[in-house]
Amino acid sequence: MNSNHRLDGESSRRCFFQKIGTLAAASTLAANSSAQQPPPGAGGRGGGEAPKPITPGPLAYEPMPTVRIGKYNVGRLILGVNVPGLHFSDRLVQDARAWNTPERQVMQLKHCEELGINTMVQARDRIAQYNGEHGGKMLGCGSGLANIGPDGNWAEAEKSIKAMVGYGVISIHHAGYGPFGTDAWWRQKKLDVVREYCKRVRDTGLLVAVTSHRPEAFMEIESQDWDVDYYMTCLYKYGRTHAEWLAAFKSNPEMMPVEIGYPTEESDQRTAPAQWSDLYGGEVAFVQGDPPEMLKVVSQSRRPCFVYKLLADGRKAQRQDYVEGVFKYVMANIKSTDAVVVGMYDKYIDEYAINKEYVVKYSRTSIPAA
Repeated sequence: MNSNHRLDGESSRRCFFQKIGTLAAASTLAANSSAQQPPPGAGGRGGGEAPKPITPGPLAYEPMPTVRIGKYNVGRLILGVNVPGLHFSDRLVQDARAWNTPERQVMQLKHCEELGINTMVQARDRIAQYNGEHGGKMLGCGSGLANIGPDGNWAEAEKSIKAMVGYGVISIHHAGYGPFGTDAWWRQKKLDVVREYCKRVRDTGLLVAVTSHRPEAFMEIESQDWDVDYYMTCLYKYGRTHAEWLAAFKSNPEMMPVEIGYPTEESDQRTAPAQWSDLYGGEVAFVQGDPPEMLKVVSQSRRPCFVYKLLADGRKAQRQDYVEGVFKYVMANIKSTDAVVVGMYDKYIDEYAINKEYVVKYSRTSIPAA
């Protein structure tokens, strides 16, 4: 997408639908709140009993299944870093940030450790700070970009790598998003830039990984047998270009998904002109047909995979029976050496324990690794 496209009449339509999406998410949040925290004496229609709260079952307190990454035993449920609604609801983001005070975040990480959730895809030095101040043993995985200059200058990328080493992470994965992400380099047929970044991370002694939202990128990396330890595999092709959507729905353009998903973070908004481009895409819709394509790559890859966006960035998290169905489906279609990364939020229910329960329950259905 170019800047001219963003200034045409479709911009107003997108803004309109985005507002609808924000209101819908807020309505769902309010509905969940009342359903799971009913006022005393409240009953259903006709004076019946209020819905019972959703609570973790006994499997939540069983040992956490683990996978081996380098010298580390990583729980098969990994804590994601994004707050709820980051890509589609400002109100939900604000609600989560108000809830997740620094004190509550410490409590959450302690709870994670009790459950065996011992790894987080972290932001900056959060895990190192928690471990140092509270005696924790959480593992952190960092994320960086091959943001090289037009003259091939790697100074910014090297600075970022050095900072993450200082944060005490066990690994650095090359991020998939943005104008310097794996997806953008793949579109330009320049994945060698990402490979060079991985070599520079390897030189630090840390574990190395690659993130992408495109199965095709991992297929190319696998065919070239890169020196990486694991993959971060998104189940959805986040960031299709406008041209890709038009091609996909050429025979029936009226069925093309509503274009939503503008960034809610102020930092993302500042870089929006660069991110929403033909190099990266940026028009976001979560398509049902995407997960099977990525899961096929995951199941056949020679390396462990950290699978993320199981719930389509929260869009599939409205009903708990559906959430369990997603965990069941994903766990059955990944290798026994793979893990899942999930952003969790405990204001209304204990998602940490409930999601751990699903991972324990369905880990035995995973595909045995070769």
